[in-house]
Amino acid sequence: MHHPFAPHPRNRPAPAGPPVPFDPEPAAFLDGPAVPPGAEPSSPADVPRWRDLLARTSPDPTDEELRDGGAFEVHERYVPGPAGAPAVPVLVARPAGAPADAPVVCHLHGGGMIGGTHRTGVAGILREWAAPLGLVVVSVGYRLAPEHPYPAGVEDCYAGLRWTAGQLGGPGGGPRRIVLAGGSAGGG
Repeated sequence: MHHPFAPHPRNRPAPAGPPVPFDPEPAAFLDGPAVPPGAEPSSPADVPRWRDLLARTSPDPTDEELRDGGAFEVHERYVPGPAGAPAVPVLVARPAGAPADAPVVCHLHGGGMIGGTHRTGVAGILREWAAPLGLVVVSVGYRLAPEHPYPAGVEDCYAGLRWTAGQLGGPGGGPRRIVLAGGSAGGG
């Protein structure tokens, strides 16, 4: 007879088999980061070493790579920065033939507010979001700490968003079709 506190035979877990294989593309990512753990800077003086490591392990894409064989029109410009601050670099990638009022993703790059550029992470956004959905991508560069302490980087991001809303938000520059996106520091 079945004991009332023992699991019923039908509720016992099945024996585990081999792990389910991952698709090769995400499997490469799951195997480990390009930058080894512990490589993060340990002090402000260590930031240049970390930036150099990022540049070598995850180089920024070129215009030609971002154009993807003519799928995108790519250009850089400098837009007005915060009051009293330098102009802010932005990278604009528009799908070839996209209408003037195409939706816009305003991208803020990751890098802990101490690393990265307005090209960091853009290739994936173009491939995964912009191409299939016909989105214009505006990626904003910002001043990096520790050379430019808070709130410099955040203010630059806001200046890039304001420019995007005023220039690329559709007829009249309306901001109704803009998505603000970013990972890590850019998501913050």
